[in-house]
Amino acid sequence: MTVSERREIARLLFESARDLGRAGVVADDFLKPMRPHVPEDVLAALRPHLRQPDRRTGVSTIPGLLAEFDGMEPTPVRWGLPQTERTRTLDLALTVVAFALGEPFAWAGQQEGRLVHDIVPTPGSEDKQVGASSLTTLEWHTEDSFHPERAQALMLYCVRNPDGVGSRVSSIRDTGLSEERLDILRRPEVVILPDDSYPATWKGRDCGTGQGGVRTVWDAEDGPCVRYDPAYSRFLTDDPDFHEAYRALGEALEKSSVTVGIEPGDILLIDNDLAVHGRAPFRPSYDGTDRWLKRLQLRLPRPRPATEAAETGYGQRPLNVGAPGTVAAPGTTGTV
Repeated sequence: MTVSERREIARLLFESARDLGRAGVVADDFLKPMRPHVPEDVLAALRPHLRQPDRRTGVSTIPGLLAEFDGMEPTPVRWGLPQTERTRTLDLALTVVAFALGEPFAWAGQQEGRLVHDIVPTPGSEDKQVGASSLTTLEWHTEDSFHPERAQALMLYCVRNPDGVGSRVSSIRDTGLSEERLDILRRPEVVILPDDSYPATWKGRDCGTGQGGVRTVWDAEDGPCVRYDPAYSRFLTDDPDFHEAYRALGEALEKSSVTVGIEPGDILLIDNDLAVHGRAPFRPSYDGTDRWLKRLQLRLPRPRPATEAAETGYGQRPLNVGAPGTVAAPGTTGTV
C-alpha cells in the first residue's frame, strides 16, 4: 500500500466511523446490531489492504489504517470508564475493520459484554494472569482456551505504548516438536479453566468435572494447532510421558518466540488456533501515559474439532453482533 493509498483508506475509515456515530450507532449495542449499518463499499475498499495472520507464524501487522485517530485522551486506569465521542468513534472504526476481516463477537461475562475491550494496566491487577496486569510476565496462552467457541483470531490495536512493550507470540508450527510428542499432546488430558477476567460464578458449579479434558494439540487441514493456558490448567493424568511432552512444548514455544513491536496506529492480528501470546512485564505509572491497547475477537470461517461441540464452556456465553441479543454461531461444525 502506498502512502497516499494508506491516507485515503484512513480518511475513508474515519469518515465512515464518524457517520455511524452521528447516526446513533454504538459498537457495543447488541440490541441494535451495527453490521447492517456498515456500508458495503467501505468494507470492499478495506479488504485489499488487510492481511489475515500468517498460517505459519500466526501473526500479521497492519500499519496506518487509523492514522486519523492520533492525539487520543489519557489512558484510563481501568476498563469501563465513560467514553468520549472520540473513543466511541475509534471503537466504531475498529469494528468496521473487524467486519472486513471476519465476524467480531463478545463474551457476556467479560468486560460486561463489550465488543471492544480496553487493555490497560489496572491498580490491583499488577500480578494477575490477565491483560490488566503489568509487573508480572503475562504467560503464554491461547485466548479463552477453556471455551469451544474461542476466537479464531485476535485483533489488537495500539492506542499508546510509550515504553515500546511488544506482544510476545509463538507458533506451534515453529516449535519443531517431534511427531511423537505432538501425538502425545493430542490426548485430552488437560482441564483449562476460565481466567480471572471472567466472573467467578462458575466456580463450584462446574469446576472442570462437566467440561472434561481437552487436547493441547489438535489438527487443522494445513497443520497442527494448539490450545494452551498453563496458568489456568490442571492435568488429568500422571503419565510422565504426557508431562514431559507438555514441558517440552512450553520450552519450545519460549525458544521459538518472537516479540512483535506495536506502535500507536498499528493493528496486530494473532491466529488464536496456532499461536500463543504473552507480554513482558512493565512498570505502570497510572498517570494517563500508560500502554493502552484495544482488543476485538474474531470468528473466521474454518472448522474446529467436532469433539469440542460437547464442551460446556463453563456457562460463558459468546454474543453475536449479527442479530439482536443472539449467541454467536458455533465454530465447531467441522470434522477435523
